[in-house]
Amino acid sequence: MEKKTHFIRTLSFFDTLMLGLGFVIGAGIFIMPMLMAQQSGTFSLIAWAAAGVYCILTSLSFAECAARMPIAGGPYAYAHKVFGNASGFLCGYTLWTSYWITIAAELWAIAWYLRFFLPYGELPRLGIACGIGLLLTYTNYRGVRKGSEMQDALTVVKLLALILFIAVGLSFLQPERLQLVQGDGELLPGFLASLLLALWAYQGAEIITIPEEEIKSPRKNVPKALIICVLAVMALYLLVSVVVLGSVEWREFATSETPIADMMASFVGGWGGVALALGGLIAIIGAMNAVTLGAARLTYAMARDGLFPRFFDYLSPRYETPSRALWLHFAMASCLALLVNNFATLAMLVVAFILIPHAISAFVALRGKCRFAPRWIHYVVAALSLALAAYALSQSLLPAFILMVAGALLYELVIRRKI
Repeated sequence: MEKKTHFIRTLSFFDTLMLGLGFVIGAGIFIMPMLMAQQSGTFSLIAWAAAGVYCILTSLSFAECAARMPIAGGPYAYAHKVFGNASGFLCGYTLWTSYWITIAAELWAIAWYLRFFLPYGELPRLGIACGIGLLLTYTNYRGVRKGSEMQDALTVVKLLALILFIAVGLSFLQPERLQLVQGDGELLPGFLASLLLALWAYQGAEIITIPEEEIKSPRKNVPKALIICVLAVMALYLLVSVVVLGSVEWREFATSETPIADMMASFVGGWGGVALALGGLIAIIGAMNAVTLGAARLTYAMARDGLFPRFFDYLSPRYETPSRALWLHFAMASCLALLVNNFATLAMLVVAFILIPHAISAFVALRGKCRFAPRWIHYVVAALSLALAAYALSQSLLPAFILMVAGALLYELVIRRKI
């Protein structure tokens, strides 16, 4: 029988930064620019910038919390320590929900990008995607060092692919294409939809805080990695979006499932499309690897504190990893991907739930001395997060309601120690 043990600090600053970049830079930047352009045209550039500024502000709130409390669990652990069980569970459950749904969305994104190489039916491609997910889960089961080494390599490759796309695309830039033009729908609803889609692409930097008990010098390395991660991602995303909107007639790629790869092929020929399609696949796989690692640590942290079923309150004695959580998340995400054949629906659900921990973390940051930003920044983060969460929830009302009711029932069972 497996028993509880302890984490080992093996993650360097570079590993920590690669974990954040690896999760944030995933399906979003390889798929969302086209979906956003359809919603709001070149106004989507403003949505990218606005979402980036919001994420910079939230990274400051997370940095405050991480420097004060270097414990596993990230936003959940901060909320639990400062506000108690109810707020801790709300933060942890919404974060956990967003993470395992993200795994399902990444499975669909892999299936989409596989179409560039395997133009067959969706089900076979989704089967291959699930096989990749199984391999990632097993790699993380073998230990955080194994998972982080894979993460470092995948992240470097995806960064090189995006830099190649930007460098080539800027040589084809036609500035007149960047004039503000509305998308296919009404301006305000389209812009708000673009903003939520951009938030999906940006979400994930907080994952840096989750394995904090496995990071060397966490009080120094975690805040630094958070801020550098978000700034780097914002710069990359804005440049990619400028290329997408300003270097080609983007409407010609409106129906493509692999728009970045297809644009690259139009710039330099077939080899460029193959390179970016491979880069897109690697980016998505890297993001799924990062969330696989982070979600399992979150589940373990909640179970350790008595706010998740006791079944998950242990680490594998052989590999010192939360193996049951790893396998549960893979099974749940695979089933959801098979049931919900809509990437945008999954992305909207993730955004709706991820914004709640952002708001709670801002309130946590306000409960002590602020080292990284003025106090008013955290008030702004809390207000924006709650407003955006309310709007995002209204766009996915029924599934969000079902998931929240399930969370309330789970909390009641856990608090009464029924499970």
